[in-house]
Amino acid sequence: MENFDQKTAEMLMFLLPLTQITINDKLLTLFTVLYKGRKSMKSTAVETVLHMDDFTKYFETKRLGRLYFPNGRCYTHYELSQNDPFFIRLDDLYKLVTGWRVNHTLVPLGDIVAVIAFGSAVRHPKDIPYSRRKYFLFGPMVTGVYQEEIQPRDADFLIITGGNLMPESVLEPDLVHDNYGGAYVAKGGIHLVNRGISQLLNGVRANDTVSASALREGVPIFFNGRLDSVVTQAGVTKTTPRKIFWDENREGYLTGRIV
Repeated sequence: MENFDQKTAEMLMFLLPLTQITINDKLLTLFTVLYKGRKSMKSTAVETVLHMDDFTKYFETKRLGRLYFPNGRCYTHYELSQNDPFFIRLDDLYKLVTGWRVNHTLVPLGDIVAVIAFGSAVRHPKDIPYSRRKYFLFGPMVTGVYQEEIQPRDADFLIITGGNLMPESVLEPDLVHDNYGGAYVAKGGIHLVNRGISQLLNGVRANDTVSASALREGVPIFFNGRLDSVVTQAGVTKTTPRKIFWDENREGYLTGRIV
């Protein structure tokens, strides 16, 4: 019995490294597959501005997903660890954009020159200098810079059209409330502001805040072939490094990310 136990122990000592090697090989294979999968998914995102026809195609096939913004969060639960970047639903945006009316008549899609995201949801946070004691109430003074935190409740969009329409349209955000009176954004609202081409050009000359800031600091989401000509006429230089990347998620829904 003692000899059997000794042989068994020797066999186990022999097999243990092999078992560990096998486990390591399996884990390495799994991580490699996952890494390649993540890498391929990431590489499919394309930096571009989509045409209004693309917007319509995805809406008609019910494949409009979310548009994510660089500022803010959306909380689906009260725990701060369970949240997404601030987003809106693209189908909500499409319904609002294509719902513009003049004298109770829908504006043709071909008259929509561009949809441009601007405002707090895409604005670059400011660097704010500070000075304080190193150990709260005592010690030497230390200085530094922190970045402001921006938490929008809605996303602002400038809709440029050939003609002049109603001034604005609003879709309120979805909020969740906790037991302490706090309110958190579950889904971002949408605030549309319209400028016809002539209004836009006159607004830039008159330093209209919406027209000027949207062209300088905004991010075009959808457009048609006239946008470049309008920007050239306006004579406004773009100052933001923000870009938009488009992709389809695993379910085939169009997903946009402004970074």
